Amino acid sequence: LMRALRDMNMPKFVYEDVPLFQGLINDLFPGLEAERVGYASLKAAVAEDLDAHGFKHGNEEVFAKQVDKCIQLYETMLTRHTTQIVGPTNGGKSVVMATLRRALKPALGITVKHAVINPKAQPVSELYGVMDPITRDWTDGILSKTFRAMNRPLPPGQEDTTRQWL
Repeated sequence: LMRALRDMNMPKFVYEDVPLFQGLINDLFPGLEAERVGYASLKAAVAEDLDAHGFKHGNEEVFAKQVDKCIQLYETMLTRHTTQIVGPTNGGKSVVMATLRRALKPALGITVKHAVINPKAQPVSELYGVMDPITRDWTDGILSKTFRAMNRPLPPGQEDTTRQWL
């Protein structure tokens, strides 16, 4: 129970709230230590990818936290159908996502196909779609067309080795 509470909530907190949450967990489960799941091959692939793309921090403690953010995103994606990454400009959201996407192939043999849509780049009708008020015909928007294409069944044998991110 403690591991589930910790692992499912920790990635959601901003840096300043982590010690408060850890204090609450320690109060609820005094003296209990539950190690995190290792994911050794994924952790090594993430560290290698960050280094290869020039994101290795000189401070090893900070670098370990960068790697951990990628692992936390992976753990979140394992247990949730939808994941949204939010944060300030230049906060590392794209780096975490791209690093995890690239690291999944060598670590776990998972290929990730992804599509990026900027919802602010087009009107709502082009994003979601629109219904003609006279004919009642529906015209798909960018998001619905992309989602529909990604939702097609994968070829046999690729169900466990391919992920699609939007």
